[in-house]
Amino acid sequence: MPTRTPVLAAWTPAFVAEAVAATLEHAAVHGLHHAARDVARRHGLSPATVEEWVARARAVQGAPVPPDLLACHTCARAMILIQLPSCGRAYVCAPSCGRTPVPADEIRDSVAAVILHRTPHLVPPGKTTQAASYALGPIHRVTVGATGTDLHITWRTVSRQITNPMMAMAQRLHLAQRHAADDTPERAIDVLHSGLLHIEPTSGRLALDTATARAAALLAALTLTCGEPAAALPWAQWGHRSLRHLLRDPTHPQVRASLRVLAATHRAAGNLTAAADCFSDLIRHHTQADGPYALPTLAAQATLAVVLHEHGRQEPARQLLTRTIADHRRVHPHHPAVARMTAALYRMHTTATAPPGHPTRVATSATPGAS
Repeated sequence: MPTRTPVLAAWTPAFVAEAVAATLEHAAVHGLHHAARDVARRHGLSPATVEEWVARARAVQGAPVPPDLLACHTCARAMILIQLPSCGRAYVCAPSCGRTPVPADEIRDSVAAVILHRTPHLVPPGKTTQAASYALGPIHRVTVGATGTDLHITWRTVSRQITNPMMAMAQRLHLAQRHAADDTPERAIDVLHSGLLHIEPTSGRLALDTATARAAALLAALTLTCGEPAAALPWAQWGHRSLRHLLRDPTHPQVRASLRVLAATHRAAGNLTAAADCFSDLIRHHTQADGPYALPTLAAQATLAVVLHEHGRQEPARQLLTRTIADHRRVHPHHPAVARMTAALYRMHTTATAPPGHPTRVATSATPGAS
């Protein structure tokens, strides 16, 4: 069991904040666990101690205000929550610009007062004591001046209703999956949007944990099913990049699942070259993980054939689908996908021989739900 470093009087809020900031910065390249070990080694600390500091700084449950909301008005750096016995809960920037720590409860009360004054409708009845937790809905950034009451607030152009603001991301992902399974995708999307509101998917920063990355991929998949591929694409890209970075194995089931979402999103958005590249990668990863004749491999091949046909590459598409049908019949002779793929191949031939302007079109998927 990992041991923590004995508490030292020399630990100041600025020192802890700097250790947390350094860990988060290195986590973008090396992953959170590896980064915590590197920072701990550099400062002569136990990795468990650094991981505990980071967990407390980024925890959603019980946080005075949502993580990533506060910035220092003096140096513009992000402010980090510190919880040490010597000073209680306080916020300080890192590296510290020399300011004294600001009491966290003072900031929480000030933010809550602003929320209840300007956007009280975003706080559900009976939740006024948790008003600061709903701050990400109407507020983009809070810069903190000399005290916890000296706040400079940047409001969002469009406020959002936050769902379960104190729910950890792993719990949020599980709840969204349940809503999706119950065929209530709108509720699932609301749950996921609330947890990902502080993230800009087009930035270079990736997720620090797999739950957040999987939540982004699920948000993309659900947004796609609602017919909004343009809105889904940034989340699909960010979720896949994050999972590939965190798990460091392109054949990992979660990485492949996110790649499948990305491929489908590119296809729905009309990015057929990118979609074909993604499906080609997916075929390769399925082959490495499950074999060339596994159902996921053959399903991805069939969908790639349809994408190639949509892209105007009729002959390679027909050849690939013909070969896939033959392999499917030989290895999985009674699987219903054979009939669907055969029908898709027939439509490909019909489309190729139809006169110009004829409305005949190949099916959107040779193996629905399996690619």
